Amino acid sequence: MKKTIEKIFYYLKTKKMIHYIFIIIVGLLISIPFLWVQIRTTDDGWLHLLRVIGIDNALEKGSFPFLIQPYFCNNWGYSMTAFYPTIVSYVPYVLGLIVSNFAVGLKWFAVLTTILSGIFMYNFINEVTKKKAVAFFSAIIYMTFPYKLEDIFNRYAIGEFTAFVFIPIVFEGLYNLLHGDGKKHFYIAIGGTGLLLSHTISTEYTAIFCAIYILFNLKLFFKKDVIIKCVINVIWILLMAAIFWVPMLEFEGTAHYSIFEPKVIKTDGEYVANNVIELWQFVKDKGEPNGVSFIVGIPFITMLLLGVFAYKKVSEKHKDFYITFVLLGVLSVLMCTKFFPWRIMPSFLCTVQYPWRMVGFAFFFFIPVCAMNVCYLIKNVNKQWLRNALYILTLVLILGFTAYELTQYKTADPNVDAEYEKNAVENPKIHYFAVNRDYMPLKALVKQRSYLVNRGDKTLVLQGNANIQNESKDAFHLEMNITDAEKNTKLELPYLFYPGYRAVLEYGQNTVNLKTEESDNGFVQITIPEQIEEGKITVDYTATVLDKASYIVSGISLVCFIVYVIYSKKKNDAKENAK
Repeated sequence: MKKTIEKIFYYLKTKKMIHYIFIIIVGLLISIPFLWVQIRTTDDGWLHLLRVIGIDNALEKGSFPFLIQPYFCNNWGYSMTAFYPTIVSYVPYVLGLIVSNFAVGLKWFAVLTTILSGIFMYNFINEVTKKKAVAFFSAIIYMTFPYKLEDIFNRYAIGEFTAFVFIPIVFEGLYNLLHGDGKKHFYIAIGGTGLLLSHTISTEYTAIFCAIYILFNLKLFFKKDVIIKCVINVIWILLMAAIFWVPMLEFEGTAHYSIFEPKVIKTDGEYVANNVIELWQFVKDKGEPNGVSFIVGIPFITMLLLGVFAYKKVSEKHKDFYITFVLLGVLSVLMCTKFFPWRIMPSFLCTVQYPWRMVGFAFFFFIPVCAMNVCYLIKNVNKQWLRNALYILTLVLILGFTAYELTQYKTADPNVDAEYEKNAVENPKIHYFAVNRDYMPLKALVKQRSYLVNRGDKTLVLQGNANIQNESKDAFHLEMNITDAEKNTKLELPYLFYPGYRAVLEYGQNTVNLKTEESDNGFVQITIPEQIEEGKITVDYTATVLDKASYIVSGISLVCFIVYVIYSKKKNDAKENAK
């Protein structure tokens, strides 16, 4: 019997597939409560639900590449997709179609990302330590750390918790490139593309921490082959993620949008510095109603403090990694607090808005350290049965604390999300005060309580004279007849300004493409080029050539990347066989 038990534990500790199965099972078990999250009442969930519904509206109207939601902001059209990454837009949308409910689709997306984050963390730490027990505990802790639960239950910060899937992939590729055989360097491109298509802030800070990690390993970096592979991966990332960053930069280049205004979007050093947290908040809640909890929990603190005893038992080849991740974790914690000089930081760092976002990175760096502490200490226990018992006890404590944390979140009423979604689907004309307005033209945002309040859904004459008759509008399609229009008459169309609208003027035997530009009110404006007695104007949203090209570039690049990976693998295998 004793030998049988020991054999079972041997397989549990050494077989990767069994670990994957356990990670999936644990991921599913802890994710069951995610299906009860009340999306509507979370900080950001309602916005993500609207965005998915808006994509469905855009798809219905055939406005590829679906960058503008046609009915939002009083039917003036509002772009969320152009400014928010692609994965967290389209994958929940597809899941919503599968389950016939977009809110439920968002919840299943949280389940999916939780399981994948565990699997990829396992792969990363297994690459580093070559110890499956350490990798397994890292994966379990990574799926269950408290801040992640806050991200889902309280904030529903979809971009941030999706980024947790891709951060380990980036670091696995970087570690393999610097410390391994370099055959997995392309993981940098996979993880980097996933990050850029999930959450821009997490992408930015992952790049910064990767740069710091390289500084710790500068001698290993300054090799021709390493530098070339890094450049290749950056190029792959830019090509495969063109679907997101190209339209976003094009939008930014055509008008001034709220998202790029630091004072509006709260991305200046003063605001960030005013939203730091105290160190004691990691052990006790501040008690703010609906505030974010930063409690890390006794199990995690204990595992981290075990490093005092475990460090000397860590193998020499892993001590540099251990120390580096401890330092990066400490830096991340300091960035959450008043001890970090946010007020004098460059503006690109202040895009974090809330410095406590760095808690997620702190956990990412500390979790492998915690797992190494536990496993290296247990490994030195002489009796096998006692080692097995300690492994089980540690796992039970982690999952027990997670179960306790999950009970702290209130049971939601599923009818709230269903009713909210039903109302948004059946009444797609949503007032601009019912969306976040972060992506409105700044000119429109400034006038949200004045001009916009009385602005209807019709074309207006801003300058000159023209008679508008028989105007009809259906989402992105607008038609109107004009008579007695003076030359250089300026018309403001009932669409918020985003690039990609096409206006055509027909009069007599002439057909003219009119230039669309931003009015002083943040709407699409056209100018009548000459005196016209009678004519017809047709407006459609067709997206720009650059927008469409970015989708083609991303699609082709993805196919080429897959071919590149397969070719590289076969080439490496051939070299191995030739030895």
